[in-house]
Amino acid sequence: MQVTFTRTGQRRYAVTAVRPVGDRVRMDPAPGYHAHVPHDLVHFVVERHFRLRDGIFGSLVAGGDAGTFRPVDEPYTKKWARRNARRTDGVDMRRSEAFTRAAQSAWEIRHADRPVPPGVRAWTDEAGAGVDPAALDAVVDVLDGIAPDWHALPVGGSLVLEWS
Repeated sequence: MQVTFTRTGQRRYAVTAVRPVGDRVRMDPAPGYHAHVPHDLVHFVVERHFRLRDGIFGSLVAGGDAGTFRPVDEPYTKKWARRNARRTDGVDMRRSEAFTRAAQSAWEIRHADRPVPPGVRAWTDEAGAGVDPAALDAVVDVLDGIAPDWHALPVGGSLVLEWS
């Protein structure tokens, strides 16, 4: 599945996916804009790295809408919504959210330009409970590779990634 993250405004972005069956779905606006690592970009990296097949992007691959995506090539109707309702039971969604919070926080800590308050470190450690620290570091390394590309995008620019 091809996933495109598009900067749609100064502090806005959208996510478009071309699903394996060929149709396109889009979430616009997407939540959690960040100048370097937007929330759903972190979700993508986390779910791909940990092979979470029942999170946001696994739902899209399975033909679902992850509760937030809408069709690009046809009108959004009740029939479409029924046909594309979440196709997975979401067992990985809680893990995806927790790992995403931990990864985004770890990225922020790695790139902090001033000392990080102890409470933030404690919260990050708690959010990352159950995540292998080496695996979390690997995710942050991937984000380090993507963040400059995202940050450099002008409004209207896109970053295209492959879900595997």
